Amino acid sequence: MEELRIPRKEQFSNRLLKKIVKAVAAVFILFSTSVFAITPQEIQRITIKPEQNVFFTNQELKYVLEIPEIQPHFVQTQLQENMKEGVIFVSSRRMEYFTNDNQTGTRIEFWFTFKDAGIGTIPPLIVRINGRTYYLKFENVQIYENPKTIAPRLVVELDSTKTIYPSAENSKRRTETFNSVATKPIDVIVYVQYAVQIKQFGYEIPRDSIFEEVERYDMVSGKLRSNEFSQEKIPLARFKWTPLKDGKYSLPNIRAVATAYSGRNLELGLPECSVNVSKNSNSEEVNKTDDDFSMFAYALSEPVDEEGLKEINVITEADYYKIAALRCDERRSFGPSPSIRKQRIAMEQKVGIAVSRDEPSIPLCHTLTILFVLFTAFSIVFFIFKKKLFAVIAACLAVTFGSLSLIMGVLVLERHAVVKGGSISPIPENSALSSTAVTAGTCVRIKEETAQWYYIEYHENGGWIKKEELILVE
Repeated sequence: MEELRIPRKEQFSNRLLKKIVKAVAAVFILFSTSVFAITPQEIQRITIKPEQNVFFTNQELKYVLEIPEIQPHFVQTQLQENMKEGVIFVSSRRMEYFTNDNQTGTRIEFWFTFKDAGIGTIPPLIVRINGRTYYLKFENVQIYENPKTIAPRLVVELDSTKTIYPSAENSKRRTETFNSVATKPIDVIVYVQYAVQIKQFGYEIPRDSIFEEVERYDMVSGKLRSNEFSQEKIPLARFKWTPLKDGKYSLPNIRAVATAYSGRNLELGLPECSVNVSKNSNSEEVNKTDDDFSMFAYALSEPVDEEGLKEINVITEADYYKIAALRCDERRSFGPSPSIRKQRIAMEQKVGIAVSRDEPSIPLCHTLTILFVLFTAFSIVFFIFKKKLFAVIAACLAVTFGSLSLIMGVLVLERHAVVKGGSISPIPENSALSSTAVTAGTCVRIKEETAQWYYIEYHENGGWIKKEELILVE
Protein backbone atom coordinates (compact mmCIF):
# COMPACT_ATOMS: atom_id res chain seq x y z
CA MET A 1 0.00 0.00 0.00
CA GLU A 2 2.86 2.44 0.71
CA GLU A 3 4.28 1.77 -2.70
CA LEU A 4 1.00 2.86 -4.33
CA ARG A 5 0.69 6.10 -2.31
CA ILE A 6 4.10 7.45 -3.31
CA PRO A 7 3.41 7.49 -7.08
CA ARG A 8 0.07 9.15 -6.44
CA LYS A 9 1.74 11.92 -4.43
CA GLU A 10 4.30 12.41 -7.19
CA GLN A 11 1.55 12.55 -9.80
CA PHE A 12 -0.36 15.14 -7.76
CA SER A 13 2.79 17.25 -7.28
CA ASN A 14 3.56 17.08 -10.99
CA ARG A 15 0.03 18.14 -11.92
CA LEU A 16 0.14 21.03 -9.40
CA LEU A 17 3.54 22.16 -10.73
CA LYS A 18 2.26 22.11 -14.29
CA LYS A 19 -0.74 24.22 -13.32
CA ILE A 20 1.47 26.76 -11.54
CA VAL A 21 3.79 26.96 -14.56
CA LYS A 22 0.82 27.47 -16.87
CA ALA A 23 -0.63 30.20 -14.62
CA VAL A 24 2.71 32.00 -14.40
CA ALA A 25 3.12 31.74 -18.15
CA ALA A 26 -0.40 33.14 -18.71
CA VAL A 27 0.24 36.02 -16.33
CA PHE A 28 3.58 36.70 -18.01
CA ILE A 29 2.00 36.68 -21.46
CA LEU A 30 -0.83 38.96 -20.32
CA PHE A 31 1.60 41.27 -18.53
CA SER A 32 3.99 41.41 -21.48
CA THR A 33 1.26 42.10 -24.03
CA SER A 34 -0.29 44.83 -21.90
CA VAL A 35 2.86 46.62 -20.80
CA PHE A 36 5.82 45.66 -22.90
CA ALA A 37 4.11 45.60 -26.34
CA ILE A 38 5.23 49.25 -26.75
CA THR A 39 8.86 50.00 -25.98
CA PRO A 40 10.08 52.69 -23.55
CA GLN A 41 11.64 54.58 -26.46
CA GLU A 42 8.28 54.71 -28.25
CA ILE A 43 6.56 55.93 -25.08
CA GLN A 44 9.10 58.73 -24.63
CA ARG A 45 8.39 59.97 -28.17
CA ILE A 46 4.66 60.41 -27.48
CA THR A 47 3.51 64.05 -27.23
CA ILE A 48 0.36 65.46 -25.63
CA LYS A 49 -1.59 67.23 -28.36
CA PRO A 50 -4.26 69.97 -28.24
CA GLU A 51 -7.64 69.00 -29.66
CA GLN A 52 -8.69 72.41 -31.04
CA ASN A 53 -7.16 74.44 -33.86
CA VAL A 54 -7.70 77.98 -32.52
CA PHE A 55 -7.23 78.93 -28.88
CA PHE A 56 -8.40 82.01 -26.98
CA THR A 57 -7.63 83.50 -23.60
CA ASN A 58 -9.88 82.55 -20.66
CA GLN A 59 -11.40 79.57 -22.46
CA GLU A 60 -10.82 75.91 -21.67
CA LEU A 61 -8.24 74.25 -23.90
CA LYS A 62 -8.29 70.46 -24.19
CA TYR A 63 -5.13 68.32 -24.50
CA VAL A 64 -5.17 64.59 -25.26
CA LEU A 65 -2.59 61.92 -24.35
CA GLU A 66 -2.95 58.49 -26.00
CA ILE A 67 -0.70 55.57 -25.02
CA PRO A 68 -1.47 52.53 -27.15
CA GLU A 69 -1.43 48.92 -25.89
CA ILE A 70 -1.23 49.85 -22.20
CA GLN A 71 -4.16 49.52 -19.81
CA PRO A 72 -5.21 52.62 -17.79
CA HIS A 73 -4.51 50.95 -14.42
CA PHE A 74 -0.81 50.67 -15.33
CA VAL A 75 -0.51 54.44 -15.97
CA GLN A 76 -0.03 57.15 -13.35
CA THR A 77 0.34 60.86 -14.20
CA GLN A 78 1.42 63.96 -12.31
CA LEU A 79 1.57 67.61 -13.38
CA GLN A 80 4.65 69.60 -12.46
CA GLU A 81 4.30 72.52 -10.05
CA ASN A 82 6.45 75.00 -11.99
CA MET A 83 3.66 76.07 -14.37
CA LYS A 84 3.90 79.45 -16.07
CA GLU A 85 1.89 82.23 -14.41
CA GLY A 86 -1.50 82.57 -16.04
CA VAL A 87 -1.78 78.87 -16.92
CA ILE A 88 -4.50 77.19 -14.85
CA PHE A 89 -5.19 73.45 -14.70
CA VAL A 90 -8.96 72.79 -14.73
CA SER A 91 -9.51 69.02 -14.72
CA SER A 92 -8.52 65.70 -16.30
CA ARG A 93 -10.16 62.41 -17.25
CA ARG A 94 -8.73 58.92 -17.87
CA MET A 95 -10.34 56.21 -19.98
CA GLU A 96 -9.68 53.12 -22.07
CA TYR A 97 -9.79 53.37 -25.85
CA PHE A 98 -9.36 51.07 -28.85
CA THR A 99 -6.66 51.56 -31.48
CA ASN A 100 -7.14 51.00 -35.20
CA ASP A 101 -6.01 47.37 -34.92
CA ASN A 102 -8.51 46.69 -32.11
CA GLN A 103 -5.86 46.89 -29.39
CA THR A 104 -6.71 48.68 -26.17
CA GLY A 105 -4.86 51.70 -24.87
CA THR A 106 -5.00 54.57 -22.39
CA ARG A 107 -6.48 57.97 -23.22
CA ILE A 108 -6.10 60.86 -20.77
CA GLU A 109 -7.72 64.26 -21.38
CA PHE A 110 -6.52 67.48 -19.71
CA TRP A 111 -8.21 70.90 -19.61
CA PHE A 112 -6.31 74.17 -19.07
CA THR A 113 -7.05 77.88 -19.38
CA PHE A 114 -4.59 80.61 -20.40
CA LYS A 115 -5.03 84.17 -19.15
CA ASP A 116 -2.53 85.82 -21.52
CA ALA A 117 -2.17 85.80 -25.29
CA GLY A 118 1.05 84.46 -26.82
CA ILE A 119 2.74 81.08 -26.96
CA GLY A 120 1.09 78.74 -24.45
CA THR A 121 3.56 76.37 -22.79
CA ILE A 122 3.04 73.67 -20.15
CA PRO A 123 5.87 71.78 -18.39
CA PRO A 124 6.26 68.10 -19.42
CA LEU A 125 3.88 65.64 -17.80
CA ILE A 126 5.34 63.09 -15.37
CA VAL A 127 4.08 59.63 -16.42
CA ARG A 128 4.85 56.42 -14.49
CA ILE A 129 4.29 53.06 -16.23
CA ASN A 130 5.16 49.86 -14.36
CA GLY A 131 7.56 51.70 -12.06
CA ARG A 132 9.36 53.54 -14.89
CA THR A 133 9.14 57.34 -15.13
CA TYR A 134 8.74 59.28 -18.39
CA TYR A 135 8.49 63.01 -19.15
CA LEU A 136 6.02 63.56 -22.01
CA LYS A 137 5.88 66.98 -23.67
CA PHE A 138 2.79 69.16 -24.14
CA GLU A 139 2.76 70.72 -27.61
CA ASN A 140 3.04 74.52 -27.56
CA VAL A 141 0.05 76.46 -28.89
CA GLN A 142 -0.62 80.00 -30.04
CA ILE A 143 -3.11 81.71 -27.73
CA TYR A 144 -5.12 84.62 -29.18
CA GLU A 145 -7.06 87.31 -27.39
CA ASN A 146 -10.66 86.30 -26.78
CA PRO A 147 -12.85 87.67 -29.60
CA LYS A 148 -15.38 88.77 -26.96
CA THR A 149 -12.87 91.25 -25.55
CA ILE A 150 -10.48 92.04 -28.40
CA ALA A 151 -10.95 95.42 -30.13
CA PRO A 152 -10.60 96.05 -33.87
CA ARG A 153 -7.57 97.98 -35.09
CA LEU A 154 -6.27 99.63 -38.25
CA VAL A 155 -2.92 98.54 -39.64
CA VAL A 156 -1.00 100.51 -42.26
CA GLU A 157 1.58 99.30 -44.78
CA LEU A 158 4.01 101.77 -46.40
CA ASP A 159 5.66 100.97 -49.76
CA SER A 160 5.21 97.23 -49.06
CA THR A 161 8.31 97.43 -46.84
CA LYS A 162 7.03 98.57 -43.44
CA THR A 163 3.92 97.40 -41.61
CA ILE A 164 2.83 99.46 -38.60
CA TYR A 165 0.57 98.08 -35.88
CA PRO A 166 -0.96 100.02 -32.98
CA SER A 167 1.03 99.75 -29.76
CA ALA A 168 -0.36 97.32 -27.21
CA GLU A 169 -2.01 99.01 -24.24
CA ASN A 170 0.12 97.10 -21.74
CA SER A 171 3.42 97.64 -23.55
CA LYS A 172 5.79 100.57 -23.57
CA ARG A 173 4.54 102.91 -26.25
CA ARG A 174 6.96 103.88 -29.00
CA THR A 175 6.52 105.84 -32.21
CA GLU A 176 7.43 104.10 -35.45
CA THR A 177 9.47 105.99 -38.07
CA PHE A 178 9.53 105.85 -41.86
CA ASN A 179 11.98 107.65 -44.17
CA SER A 180 11.13 108.98 -47.63
CA VAL A 181 12.07 111.68 -50.12
CA ALA A 182 10.10 114.76 -51.17
CA THR A 183 8.01 114.38 -54.35
CA LYS A 184 8.41 110.59 -54.22
CA PRO A 185 5.02 108.80 -53.99
CA ILE A 186 4.48 106.56 -50.96
CA ASP A 187 2.22 103.57 -51.45
CA VAL A 188 -0.18 103.39 -48.47
CA ILE A 189 -2.45 100.40 -47.82
CA VAL A 190 -4.85 100.46 -44.86
CA TYR A 191 -5.99 97.16 -43.30
CA VAL A 192 -8.37 96.26 -40.48
CA GLN A 193 -8.02 93.40 -38.00
CA TYR A 194 -10.51 91.78 -35.63
CA ALA A 195 -13.59 93.41 -37.20
CA VAL A 196 -16.68 91.83 -38.75
CA GLN A 197 -17.93 94.95 -40.55
CA ILE A 198 -16.89 98.50 -41.51
CA LYS A 199 -19.74 100.95 -40.95
CA GLN A 200 -18.03 104.18 -42.08
CA PHE A 201 -14.72 105.14 -43.67
CA GLY A 202 -13.18 108.52 -44.44
CA TYR A 203 -10.02 110.58 -44.54
CA GLU A 204 -8.58 114.08 -44.75
CA ILE A 205 -6.02 115.22 -47.32
CA PRO A 206 -2.75 116.05 -45.52
CA ARG A 207 -1.08 119.43 -45.94
CA ASP A 208 1.79 119.96 -48.39
CA SER A 209 0.94 116.69 -50.11
CA ILE A 210 -0.76 115.09 -53.05
CA PHE A 211 -3.05 112.39 -51.68
CA GLU A 212 -4.87 110.11 -54.13
CA GLU A 213 -7.23 107.25 -53.38
CA VAL A 214 -6.26 104.44 -55.76
CA GLU A 215 -8.65 101.67 -54.73
CA ARG A 216 -11.31 100.71 -52.18
CA TYR A 217 -11.92 97.10 -51.27
CA ASP A 218 -15.12 95.17 -50.56
CA MET A 219 -15.07 95.53 -46.80
CA VAL A 220 -15.44 99.32 -46.98
CA SER A 221 -18.83 98.85 -48.65
CA GLY A 222 -20.24 97.54 -45.37
CA LYS A 223 -20.03 93.86 -46.30
CA LEU A 224 -20.52 91.67 -43.21
CA ARG A 225 -17.83 89.07 -42.59
CA SER A 226 -18.28 85.76 -40.84
CA ASN A 227 -18.39 85.78 -37.03
CA GLU A 228 -15.74 83.06 -37.05
CA PHE A 229 -12.57 84.50 -35.51
CA SER A 230 -9.68 85.35 -37.81
CA GLN A 231 -6.50 87.35 -37.25
CA GLU A 232 -6.19 88.02 -40.97
CA LYS A 233 -5.59 91.61 -42.08
CA ILE A 234 -8.41 92.69 -44.41
CA PRO A 235 -7.50 95.52 -46.86
CA LEU A 236 -9.76 98.57 -46.82
CA ALA A 237 -8.19 101.06 -49.22
CA ARG A 238 -5.00 101.90 -51.11
CA PHE A 239 -3.59 105.42 -51.53
CA LYS A 240 -0.72 107.25 -53.23
CA TRP A 241 0.73 109.88 -50.90
CA THR A 242 3.29 112.34 -52.24
CA PRO A 243 4.85 114.77 -49.72
CA LEU A 244 5.86 117.89 -51.66
CA LYS A 245 8.55 119.24 -49.35
CA ASP A 246 10.97 117.98 -46.77
CA GLY A 247 10.09 117.86 -43.10
CA LYS A 248 8.47 115.69 -40.49
CA TYR A 249 4.99 114.33 -41.21
CA SER A 250 2.42 112.22 -39.42
CA LEU A 251 0.36 109.61 -41.21
CA PRO A 252 -2.74 110.99 -42.99
CA ASN A 253 -5.89 111.26 -40.88
CA ILE A 254 -7.72 108.10 -41.97
CA ARG A 255 -10.48 106.85 -39.70
CA ALA A 256 -13.14 104.14 -39.71
CA VAL A 257 -16.05 102.91 -37.60
CA ALA A 258 -15.81 99.12 -37.23
CA THR A 259 -18.00 96.47 -35.62
CA ALA A 260 -16.07 94.22 -33.25
CA TYR A 261 -16.70 90.51 -32.64
CA SER A 262 -18.49 91.61 -29.46
CA GLY A 263 -21.00 93.60 -31.56
CA ARG A 264 -19.77 97.02 -30.40
CA ASN A 265 -19.13 99.81 -32.91
CA LEU A 266 -15.78 101.54 -32.35
CA GLU A 267 -14.07 104.46 -34.06
CA LEU A 268 -10.56 103.57 -35.23
CA GLY A 269 -7.57 105.64 -36.32
CA LEU A 270 -4.19 104.84 -37.83
CA PRO A 271 -1.32 103.92 -35.51
CA GLU A 272 1.28 106.54 -34.71
CA CYS A 273 4.16 106.90 -37.16
CA SER A 274 6.66 109.68 -37.81
CA VAL A 275 7.43 110.08 -41.52
CA ASN A 276 10.77 111.84 -42.11
CA VAL A 277 10.90 113.38 -45.60
CA SER A 278 14.26 114.61 -46.89
CA LYS A 279 14.98 116.90 -49.85
CA ASN A 280 14.99 115.38 -53.29
CA SER A 281 18.44 116.16 -54.75
CA ASN A 282 17.37 115.02 -58.23
CA SER A 283 14.70 117.66 -58.69
CA GLU A 284 14.48 121.43 -58.44
CA GLU A 285 13.09 122.73 -55.21
CA VAL A 286 9.75 124.35 -55.73
CA ASN A 287 9.47 127.57 -53.75
CA LYS A 288 5.90 127.72 -52.75
CA THR A 289 4.15 128.95 -49.67
CA ASP A 290 2.24 126.56 -47.46
CA ASP A 291 -1.02 127.77 -48.96
CA ASP A 292 0.28 127.17 -52.48
CA PHE A 293 1.28 123.65 -51.55
CA SER A 294 -2.14 122.94 -50.13
CA MET A 295 -3.90 124.27 -53.20
CA PHE A 296 -1.54 122.29 -55.47
CA ALA A 297 -2.27 119.13 -53.53
CA TYR A 298 -6.03 119.55 -53.80
CA ALA A 299 -5.86 120.48 -57.46
CA LEU A 300 -3.93 117.39 -58.56
CA SER A 301 -5.59 114.82 -56.35
CA GLU A 302 -8.58 112.83 -57.52
CA PRO A 303 -11.92 113.96 -56.14
CA VAL A 304 -12.47 112.33 -52.77
CA ASP A 305 -15.25 112.43 -50.28
CA GLU A 306 -14.24 115.58 -48.42
CA GLU A 307 -17.00 114.96 -45.91
CA GLY A 308 -15.82 111.40 -45.26
CA LEU A 309 -14.74 112.17 -41.76
CA LYS A 310 -17.70 114.42 -41.16
CA GLU A 311 -19.91 111.44 -41.84
CA ILE A 312 -18.16 109.44 -39.15
CA ASN A 313 -20.33 109.78 -36.10
CA VAL A 314 -18.52 108.76 -32.98
CA ILE A 315 -20.78 106.05 -31.57
CA THR A 316 -20.80 105.86 -27.80
CA GLU A 317 -22.73 103.93 -25.18
CA ALA A 318 -24.90 107.02 -24.70
CA ASP A 319 -26.35 106.45 -28.19
CA TYR A 320 -27.66 103.04 -27.15
CA TYR A 321 -29.18 104.51 -23.99
CA LYS A 322 -30.82 107.16 -26.20
CA ILE A 323 -32.39 104.45 -28.38
CA ALA A 324 -33.68 102.67 -25.27
CA ALA A 325 -35.07 105.97 -23.88
CA LEU A 326 -36.90 106.69 -27.15
CA ARG A 327 -38.38 103.22 -27.08
CA CYS A 328 -39.58 103.85 -23.52
CA ASP A 329 -41.22 107.09 -24.74
CA GLU A 330 -42.93 105.13 -27.53
CA ARG A 331 -44.37 102.71 -25.00
CA ARG A 332 -45.70 105.57 -22.86
CA SER A 333 -47.20 107.58 -25.73
CA PHE A 334 -50.86 107.18 -26.67
CA GLY A 335 -50.74 105.29 -29.94
CA PRO A 336 -48.00 105.62 -32.57
CA SER A 337 -45.98 108.81 -32.13
CA PRO A 338 -44.46 109.87 -35.51
CA SER A 339 -42.03 112.35 -33.94
CA ILE A 340 -40.60 109.87 -31.40
CA ARG A 341 -40.48 107.11 -33.99
CA LYS A 342 -38.61 109.40 -36.39
CA GLN A 343 -36.00 110.22 -33.73
CA ARG A 344 -35.60 106.57 -32.85
CA ILE A 345 -35.13 105.53 -36.49
CA ALA A 346 -32.54 108.28 -36.95
CA MET A 347 -30.58 107.01 -33.94
CA GLU A 348 -30.76 103.42 -35.18
CA GLN A 349 -29.44 104.50 -38.57
CA LYS A 350 -26.65 106.41 -36.85
CA VAL A 351 -25.37 103.27 -35.10
CA GLY A 352 -25.77 101.32 -38.34
CA ILE A 353 -28.70 98.97 -37.80
CA ALA A 354 -31.83 98.42 -39.84
CA VAL A 355 -35.11 99.92 -38.66
CA SER A 356 -36.59 97.46 -36.18
CA ARG A 357 -40.10 96.83 -34.87
CA ASP A 358 -42.10 99.55 -33.13
CA GLU A 359 -42.93 99.49 -29.43
CA PRO A 360 -46.51 98.80 -28.31
CA SER A 361 -48.38 101.65 -26.57
CA ILE A 362 -49.19 101.04 -22.90
CA PRO A 363 -51.86 103.85 -22.70
CA LEU A 364 -53.54 102.45 -25.83
CA CYS A 365 -53.62 98.98 -24.23
CA HIS A 366 -55.25 100.44 -21.10
CA THR A 367 -57.79 102.38 -23.20
CA LEU A 368 -58.79 99.26 -25.14
CA THR A 369 -59.23 97.36 -21.88
CA ILE A 370 -61.45 100.13 -20.46
CA LEU A 371 -63.57 100.17 -23.64
CA PHE A 372 -63.93 96.39 -23.46
CA VAL A 373 -65.23 96.66 -19.87
CA LEU A 374 -67.58 99.54 -20.70
CA PHE A 375 -69.17 97.92 -23.76
CA THR A 376 -69.48 94.62 -21.91
CA ALA A 377 -71.37 96.47 -19.19
CA PHE A 378 -73.52 98.28 -21.83
CA SER A 379 -74.44 95.00 -23.51
CA ILE A 380 -75.53 93.53 -20.18
CA VAL A 381 -77.63 96.60 -19.35
CA PHE A 382 -79.25 96.61 -22.80
CA PHE A 383 -80.12 92.91 -22.49
CA ILE A 384 -81.69 93.58 -19.09
CA PHE A 385 -83.83 96.35 -20.57
CA LYS A 386 -84.56 94.20 -23.62
CA LYS A 387 -82.84 96.53 -26.09
CA LYS A 388 -81.64 93.64 -28.19
CA LEU A 389 -80.24 95.61 -31.12
CA PHE A 390 -78.17 97.87 -28.87
CA ALA A 391 -77.18 94.86 -26.80
CA VAL A 392 -75.87 93.02 -29.86
CA ILE A 393 -73.98 96.11 -31.09
CA ALA A 394 -72.44 96.65 -27.66
CA ALA A 395 -71.49 92.95 -27.41
CA CYS A 396 -69.79 93.05 -30.84
CA LEU A 397 -67.85 96.16 -29.84
CA ALA A 398 -66.94 94.52 -26.53
CA VAL A 399 -65.58 91.45 -28.37
CA THR A 400 -63.62 93.68 -30.77
CA PHE A 401 -62.06 95.81 -28.05
CA GLY A 402 -61.48 92.73 -25.91
CA SER A 403 -59.56 91.00 -28.71
CA LEU A 404 -57.49 94.12 -29.42
CA SER A 405 -56.74 94.65 -25.73
CA LEU A 406 -55.68 91.00 -25.40
CA ILE A 407 -53.28 91.30 -28.35
CA MET A 408 -51.89 94.59 -27.06
CA GLY A 409 -51.60 93.14 -23.57
CA VAL A 410 -49.46 90.27 -24.84
CA LEU A 411 -47.19 92.72 -26.68
CA VAL A 412 -46.93 95.07 -23.71
CA LEU A 413 -46.04 92.25 -21.32
CA GLU A 414 -43.13 91.18 -23.51
CA ARG A 415 -39.80 92.34 -22.08
CA HIS A 416 -37.60 94.16 -24.56
CA ALA A 417 -34.05 95.47 -24.28
CA VAL A 418 -31.47 97.30 -26.41
CA VAL A 419 -28.12 95.56 -26.85
CA LYS A 420 -24.98 97.55 -26.01
CA GLY A 421 -22.75 94.85 -27.48
CA GLY A 422 -21.56 91.38 -26.63
CA SER A 423 -22.53 87.97 -27.93
CA ILE A 424 -25.03 85.23 -27.18
CA SER A 425 -23.93 81.78 -26.01
CA PRO A 426 -25.80 78.47 -25.84
CA ILE A 427 -25.15 78.26 -22.09
CA PRO A 428 -24.94 81.02 -19.44
CA GLU A 429 -21.19 80.67 -18.86
CA ASN A 430 -18.19 82.83 -19.71
CA SER A 431 -16.25 79.81 -20.94
CA ALA A 432 -18.79 78.82 -23.63
CA LEU A 433 -16.79 77.83 -26.70
CA SER A 434 -19.39 78.89 -29.29
CA SER A 435 -21.06 82.28 -29.43
CA THR A 436 -22.74 84.65 -31.90
CA ALA A 437 -22.05 88.37 -31.94
CA VAL A 438 -25.08 90.63 -31.51
CA THR A 439 -25.19 93.95 -33.36
CA ALA A 440 -25.14 96.81 -30.87
CA GLY A 441 -28.31 98.92 -30.88
CA THR A 442 -30.59 96.01 -31.79
CA CYS A 443 -33.84 95.61 -29.87
CA VAL A 444 -34.30 92.03 -28.61
CA ARG A 445 -36.93 90.15 -26.63
CA ILE A 446 -36.07 88.68 -23.21
CA LYS A 447 -37.39 85.18 -22.58
CA GLU A 448 -35.64 84.03 -19.38
CA GLU A 449 -33.15 85.28 -16.83
CA THR A 450 -30.74 84.12 -14.16
CA ALA A 451 -28.78 86.13 -11.62
CA GLN A 452 -26.31 87.44 -14.23
CA TRP A 453 -27.70 86.41 -17.62
CA TYR A 454 -30.71 86.96 -19.91
CA TYR A 455 -31.94 84.52 -22.54
CA ILE A 456 -32.90 86.57 -25.61
CA GLU A 457 -34.29 86.07 -29.10
CA TYR A 458 -31.97 87.46 -31.79
CA HIS A 459 -33.28 87.11 -35.36
CA GLU A 460 -33.94 83.38 -35.72
CA ASN A 461 -31.54 82.42 -32.94
CA GLY A 462 -31.68 82.45 -29.18
CA GLY A 463 -29.00 82.47 -26.54
CA TRP A 464 -27.69 83.79 -23.24
CA ILE A 465 -26.15 87.22 -22.86
CA LYS A 466 -24.79 89.02 -19.80
CA LYS A 467 -27.22 91.44 -18.16
CA GLU A 468 -24.65 94.24 -18.26
CA GLU A 469 -24.79 94.18 -22.07
CA LEU A 470 -28.51 95.07 -22.20
CA ILE A 471 -30.51 98.24 -21.54
CA LEU A 472 -34.06 97.39 -20.49
CA VAL A 473 -36.99 99.07 -22.24
CA GLU A 474 -39.60 99.71 -19.57
